Amino acid sequence: MSNLIDAIFEDGVFKPLQNVNVKEHEKVTIKIVPLDEWQNRFNSIIEKIHKQAVLYTSEEIEADISTAIRETRKEKRDY
Repeated sequence: MSNLIDAIFEDGVFKPLQNVNVKEHEKVTIKIVPLDEWQNRFNSIIEKIHKQAVLYTSEEIEADISTAIRETRKEKRDY
């Protein structure tokens, strides 16, 4: 079962920031995605929404922002 966790890199070792369900000496694959990259992607989505803001009502804008948040979180989980 795959799992997404936050970790910190210290002294040449990745240290999980929460408990992980991994057996001792079990091999896993780690994909490194800096949190700044996620924030930049989210900011890019918000910027696109703002450029189109004059064309829509505040309710439509709020719906777009909610969609952007869900898509960003889903993509992060899928990594």
